Amino acid sequence: MKTRSDRIFAYPTESFYALGADATDSRAIKQLFRMKHRETGKPIALIAADLKQVKRFFYLSAAELRLTKKYWPPFGAAQGRGALTILLRPKKAIATRALLGTTPSRQSARHPSLTTPSPLLSKEGVGGGRIGVRVPAHTGARRLAQRVGGPITATSANLSGQTPTKSAIRVKQQFPDIMMLPGKCGRSIKPSTIIMVIKGQIKILRPGATILN
Repeated sequence: MKTRSDRIFAYPTESFYALGADATDSRAIKQLFRMKHRETGKPIALIAADLKQVKRFFYLSAAELRLTKKYWPPFGAAQGRGALTILLRPKKAIATRALLGTTPSRQSARHPSLTTPSPLLSKEGVGGGRIGVRVPAHTGARRLAQRVGGPITATSANLSGQTPTKSAIRVKQQFPDIMMLPGKCGRSIKPSTIIMVIKGQIKILRPGATILN
């Protein structure tokens, strides 16, 4: 019999341990929110294996594409490389097939909530209708997203309101039933920088490890 946590796993990133789930699995996403005691109105960001995978699931403007090639592996400079989360608009048709196992229908076109990995994104306020995504510098995390076949969640492996950790033991204490994937966290102690591009202009939503220049 499957446990409550069978869809969730913990894995190391270049900064801290993260809780991962297939971003197209709506049950896993809801389960993740419950495990973390996270407010449903607070969206969770994703990581992807590479730019090709991002393009499969998200739209990229010319300005957003330039940023990915400047700051994401394998293109970006070593310092802060990969630690840039960009809020992007999901491709609804692809998300529909991933979530429902079907091609987009007239019904899903009338009900956009069916076509996105809810509750990953917030439909209201700053970044409404977008999901934060990045390609990390951590090789193991990228390989994991490649193995899953799509973006995975990258929320820190701790209960909401508590500090993130590099300790596998501490993660296991808080989430004893989840699978721990092998590897070590990187040396970074800062979270990723979060930005959104509006009409070609960059809006910084959270300063972090990557300094834009």
